[in-house]
Amino acid sequence: MTITSIEPQKNRKDRVSIFVDGEFAFGLSLDALALLGLKKGDSVTAEQLAQWRETAIYDEAKTAAFTILARRIHSEKEVRQKLREKKFPAEIIEKVITRLYEMNLLNDAHFAGALVRDKLKRTPIGKSALKSKLFQKGIAKETIDDVLSETDLNSEELCTKAAERKLKTLAKEPDAQKRTQKLVQFLMRRGFEWETIRNTLRTLNL
Repeated sequence: MTITSIEPQKNRKDRVSIFVDGEFAFGLSLDALALLGLKKGDSVTAEQLAQWRETAIYDEAKTAAFTILARRIHSEKEVRQKLREKKFPAEIIEKVITRLYEMNLLNDAHFAGALVRDKLKRTPIGKSALKSKLFQKGIAKETIDDVLSETDLNSEELCTKAAERKLKTLAKEPDAQKRTQKLVQFLMRRGFEWETIRNTLRTLNL
């Protein structure tokens, strides 16, 4: 078998298509092509072709992961899920995840810290809600605990801020007791503990 052609891909300028004996064999990024040193006219054994095809799948999965992470920071669980959705083999995904950690492109602690800061910047929520969101993203309990312990979480201040915002939307409720009940239910859904909510109600004279 012989590499008969190496052609740029029409929709992917950073990738080429490798043809063996006149038929498409696999695609590669330009970096992978340079690394393998493939050239038109090279002889190919069946074993080499199998190895190169596996390299090509890994190269494509790694490129997909880079694209995913270029959009925003992701957790390991999120990257794994997106690569699974693209139908990459499990063993290839493992290799890509390992490589991403080696390159410090994956770091669940950094991801968790960024998510917490973003959530608190957008909306005042409680610790239990933050824990739940981080757990859903696949963050380990130990990492969650570490990140939250290092974050300035003034629960009563956050709870009061959330309550003040919510009270504006509850202003049309004429029944004071129902208004307070709705507020309490809202704050509990936001992940605030009852003791914190009770102190907030006192602060707001409710």
